[in-house]
Amino acid sequence: MQQHEGGECATTNNGAAAADTKADEQTFSKVFKSDFDAKYNIVDIPTPVNAFLSGQFKRSYAYHTIRNRLPVILTRVIDSLTRDKSELIAEFGEHAREELKIVIGLISRLKYELQTDKPFQEFTGDEPDHDLWNDFIAELPKEGRTFYQACWMYTECYTYRKLYSFVENSIFIKQFDCFGKIKEQALIGSQDAILSLAKYTRRTENCIEMFAELLKMNLWSNRNDLSDDGRLFNMEILHDVSAMDEYILINNVEDIWICLSEHNSINRQHVDIVLDNAGYELFNDFILAEYIIEKGLAEKVRFHVKAFPWYVSDTTKRDFNHTLEYLSKHSDYIISLIGNKFKQFFDDGKFELAPISYFWTAPHAFHNMRNLEPELYQSLQQSKLIIFKGDLNHRKLLSDVCWESTQDIKVCLGGFLPSNFCTVRTIKSEVISGLAQGVSEDLTRKDPNWMVTGNYGIIQFVDGSREFGY
Repeated sequence: MQQHEGGECATTNNGAAAADTKADEQTFSKVFKSDFDAKYNIVDIPTPVNAFLSGQFKRSYAYHTIRNRLPVILTRVIDSLTRDKSELIAEFGEHAREELKIVIGLISRLKYELQTDKPFQEFTGDEPDHDLWNDFIAELPKEGRTFYQACWMYTECYTYRKLYSFVENSIFIKQFDCFGKIKEQALIGSQDAILSLAKYTRRTENCIEMFAELLKMNLWSNRNDLSDDGRLFNMEILHDVSAMDEYILINNVEDIWICLSEHNSINRQHVDIVLDNAGYELFNDFILAEYIIEKGLAEKVRFHVKAFPWYVSDTTKRDFNHTLEYLSKHSDYIISLIGNKFKQFFDDGKFELAPISYFWTAPHAFHNMRNLEPELYQSLQQSKLIIFKGDLNHRKLLSDVCWESTQDIKVCLGGFLPSNFCTVRTIKSEVISGLAQGVSEDLTRKDPNWMVTGNYGIIQFVDGSREFGY
């Protein structure tokens, strides 16, 4: 192309140069991504059917999480420790200053190992569950124990376990929860929704229609975890819970109601709830449990919490107790009244905090529970109904495998069936079973990302009354 002087020609040449620059950037980006993929054996396909979810598959949400979300979470923890250093030193003492530097350095190294697909490292500190973790890592195939090559569930669980081990093995900041402030602020930010739900549920009828409303509210409280969008959505659900019915892809409320209404077994008259998020969702869990007790559907509800800070927003014993104190001492009379009522339920033995189990924070799928944690499994066998909350519990039920969407859930459980259970979960991963024929295909045509948005949910029941394991 011949070059000319003059304004118009100069503009044309500048445009061409800009186009060339853009093309160069795109080529660079393509080469960079290809180099990354080649170096870490990433394949540009969705997760194959019947394969573990893994960062190895570039078109999966597992890849997106490991490549983008987990590094951001670790960076935010580093930023918060740096920003709140003076506050933490005031709380834990001057000796905490050097420990914070060490912990920040360890988190930075974990982030580097994550981003460069390094192998999982053994736990060498005083972690009470380090044998469980080290045995697990040792049993993984050598090529399957790195961040991208391992099952996604293993990678995420390992990342959060390592993160807490840095604090746990310190001297002065052992009691620190990296996500504690986030959870506390989310609870305070949800007080309007908490008050509205409390008022709405003060007079409820003992009928399947009311139970269905409460269970659907409970489901949708899981949708957005601790986000601001979630709070707005929660208020919309309280205004009209039925508006989201078409987004509940499996709705076994009737089966769950029948299960709870039966009084055949004298020995199985309690319900277990395996909790997910703190904040507004935990309050929803208390409300559902209150209904179960007051309507005579069970004599006791046992709550299972995480042993330590987990997946940012999951409920620990500290969060659990803090929520009860927050509710019982709230300035609003209705909130404080219901908070004290919940505390009285604990005093009366109607509510119970289950013994802390490290199995809930292990990397294992639930079908391993019978062998690895037999006491927990036997305890769940005595339950009238187990309610598993949230996406991760569902993934552990189904071993984090990309099943055919129409597969019978009992096939996917690998023999895990201690009792009747239901899974109440907004869908945030490509793990699902029990859908009707054609549903997944129709949803994919409407929205290819429907399995990871949290816009859809399931209330899925599994009947374990006739068989306890295979």
